[in-house]
Amino acid sequence: MVRSIRFALAASILIPLVGCGKQARNVSEISANAERPNIIVIMTDDQGYGDMAHNDNPIVATPNLDELAGMSTRFTNFHVDPTCAPTRAALMSGQYSLRAGVWHTVMGRHLLANETQTLPEALKQSGYSTAIIGKWHLGDNYPFRPQDQGFDHVLIHGAGGVGQTPDFWGNTQFDDTYFLNGKPKKYDGYATDVWFDEAIDYIETMAAKKEPFFLYLATNAPHSPFRAPDRYIEPYRKLGLSDDLAAFYGMITNVDENIGRLEQVMADAGVSDNTIFVFLTDNGSVLGEVSSKFAASPKIEEIEKKIGKKIKTLNYYMRGKKATTYDGGHRVPIYLRWPNGGITEPKEVAGLSAHFDLMPTLMDLAGLDISGLDTDGISWKQALLQGEPLPDRVITVTNQRVLNPDPKRPYSVMQGDWRLVKASGSDDKLVLFNVASDPGQSKDVAEQYPEIFSKLAAEYDVWWQHVTGSGVTTKRAIIGTEHENPMRLTSHDWLAPNTDQVAWFPGFADDKYGRTGWIGKEESYVISPWKIQSAEAGQYRFTVLLHDLPAKKTISRKYAHLDINGQTYTKQINESDSQVSFDVDLEAIDLDVKAWFSDNADSSGDALAVFYLYVEWIDG
Repeated sequence: MVRSIRFALAASILIPLVGCGKQARNVSEISANAERPNIIVIMTDDQGYGDMAHNDNPIVATPNLDELAGMSTRFTNFHVDPTCAPTRAALMSGQYSLRAGVWHTVMGRHLLANETQTLPEALKQSGYSTAIIGKWHLGDNYPFRPQDQGFDHVLIHGAGGVGQTPDFWGNTQFDDTYFLNGKPKKYDGYATDVWFDEAIDYIETMAAKKEPFFLYLATNAPHSPFRAPDRYIEPYRKLGLSDDLAAFYGMITNVDENIGRLEQVMADAGVSDNTIFVFLTDNGSVLGEVSSKFAASPKIEEIEKKIGKKIKTLNYYMRGKKATTYDGGHRVPIYLRWPNGGITEPKEVAGLSAHFDLMPTLMDLAGLDISGLDTDGISWKQALLQGEPLPDRVITVTNQRVLNPDPKRPYSVMQGDWRLVKASGSDDKLVLFNVASDPGQSKDVAEQYPEIFSKLAAEYDVWWQHVTGSGVTTKRAIIGTEHENPMRLTSHDWLAPNTDQVAWFPGFADDKYGRTGWIGKEESYVISPWKIQSAEAGQYRFTVLLHDLPAKKTISRKYAHLDINGQTYTKQINESDSQVSFDVDLEAIDLDVKAWFSDNADSSGDALAVFYLYVEWIDG
């Protein structure tokens, strides 16, 4: 299955199954005599439907994904959330992301509720070994980390992208330090290669043990910053693509090459036939609008001459990109095959489907009892094995990205080929599209179909009550336990007034994207709180820093201030200090914590936010 990449590029509201109460924890195991299938789910980051050669993109080289698509069941009307953390929450919980407590990628709104049973927890209870490699993005602190949510083996970067604030300081995607089962470990090589190297080791280990396993391989690629080894990028530059698009496609081609490498290892290890193999992406293309404009530009004619092919679309004829509620933001590819289960013949399933279907589907295929599963999804088992059509249903996606959920934020209500779209959070305009005749969503047909318009508008109100009716709570990391002590909190998780006031991407390495980060702009951020909880009464040490520990950044102020539930502690900063510590006695309570530096002991004056806060339970 491994192929050398040839750079002659031309060749190249759904109501849940049961009630909305607390998730049942007991999952029935399959028969002890049955051979349980392994499960591998590969999900790339920010790669859209049109960012693959077989989906009418003759520029990007994806031979292994093309071959995988050609021998898989493909769900062609499959939808996820418009951004990454919400999609991951729905995938892991089998629920609408908002109901699972995730509606943003920062500000503590990306923490998957630990009360909800996850897919790895369900599989683990039935005897599976579970592993995550790559990107988690559902919480970097206890009890929200992947090792707290059902994964036995964990190798991840921090937050939503390599180099983001919770990641190891200085990571650039090359020769980085990642978190192996909670501990930092240095790795040589490019990030995507590291993920696949680790995945291959895991597969070979599990194959030797002959134990069923679930591997969730979630790459950071091709999420920005767009970086890859030059040998993947340079052919696209020479073709005439912009630096961003060339690097983006280079990252995708690297992923594709690694998928071929992994499939070869699976075959050599004898696990290919009895593995449910799933490939999908987490939202629409981050460069969907860029590629669409490029495809319509005069430059495209030069590329067509070089590759010898006509370029009709680079975003699969769709409107929008990541973070929009047009189809280009949330309609993505998904491919599934399982030779031993009879899922080998290529076919397409056109019914409306979604990311929260994967948990009940995979559990059902593995023989687990899903009759008591609190899910918004359905099992695709009969569609996959018997060819039955998926049921007609309504599915809604929303793009919140605010501190508190707001029903007026953008959304899309879908039924079949109909889309009721609110594209902007700043006005109340609703438009109706039929993507069968208008895949680019350019013709509002609300006046021609008022009954459908009214029906879908009413469905949205029902859906909003369904996902928020039980309340939307602020989730708190828990200090004072043996699970994570000390705990590192970062500005990524400030409960800031808006997304622009979250210092989430420092930007490392000398490239265009990196210079848009918060380093060098520290004074422009307002002081915002962390919300945490102390599990035990006792003494805690709070250590405040401007930059993370490895940076050894001297603090350019005279005083450090720590505010806990309205009580402020102040300490003087020595000239060479890069950190200041406060020892505080606490009860076991909820804590709202703010910290900053200033030139005045009374905390007034020119305040500078604390971007990193370490909390150690001294009594632990």
